[in-house]
Amino acid sequence: MTVPVGVLGGIFDPVHFGHLATASLACEFFHLEKIYFVPAGIPPHKLTTVTASASDRLAMLRLALEGEQGAAIWDSEIRRREVSYTVDTLAELRETVSDASLFFIVGADNLHEIHTWHRYRDILATVTLCVAERPGYTMEIPESLAGARIQAFPSPLWGLSSTQLRRYISTGYQCRYLLPDRVREYIFTRGLYRTCDDRTGTVQCRQAH
Repeated sequence: MTVPVGVLGGIFDPVHFGHLATASLACEFFHLEKIYFVPAGIPPHKLTTVTASASDRLAMLRLALEGEQGAAIWDSEIRRREVSYTVDTLAELRETVSDASLFFIVGADNLHEIHTWHRYRDILATVTLCVAERPGYTMEIPESLAGARIQAFPSPLWGLSSTQLRRYISTGYQCRYLLPDRVREYIFTRGLYRTCDDRTGTVQCRQAH
C-alpha cells in the first residue's frame, strides 16, 4: 500500500492563511497522511519577485506550521546554492518517502505555465497534479498536460496573495485574520515589507544575515 503525501511549493513571502487553507482542504479531499511545504530557494520563474530572505521566509513558515499535525517543511531548495527545480525536489522526496504517492498541489493560475517548467514531463509522470481554483483563472486543462493525472479539489476563492499582503503591510495595515499571528509578529519585529513599489509589487525589506 502506498502512502498519500502532499507537496505544496511556494515562495511563501509571506506565508498566509490562503496557503494554509488550501493545504488543509487538500489534506481532507485526498486523505493525505502528510503534507510537505517546500519554500523556494532561487525559483527560476520568479527571480525578481522574492523579497524577504530565505531565512526569514523559512522562519515564518515554521511559525505558521508550529503544532500543525501532518505538516512538515522540506527545505532542500533553500539549502541549494543554485536555481531550484521542482523535478529535483520531487526526486529527493521520492528517495525519502519511497512508499508514497505524491500529490503535487498547484493553483489554476499555474496550469498554463507548467509546460515551461524544467523537465515538466518527468514531473507529471511522478505525481498526481492537484489543482486548486483561483479567482479569474480557468480550470480547463491545456493540451500540454494531456495524459497527466490531474484532479481538482475545493479551495478558498479569496484572491489573497503574498504580493497584496506586502503592499498592505508597507502602508501600515496589521493584516489580522489574513496572516497567522506569530507570522505577523515576526514581520513587524523584523521590520519586513516596510516599503513597497505599488507598480510592481516589489518590496524593499531588511534582509537577515
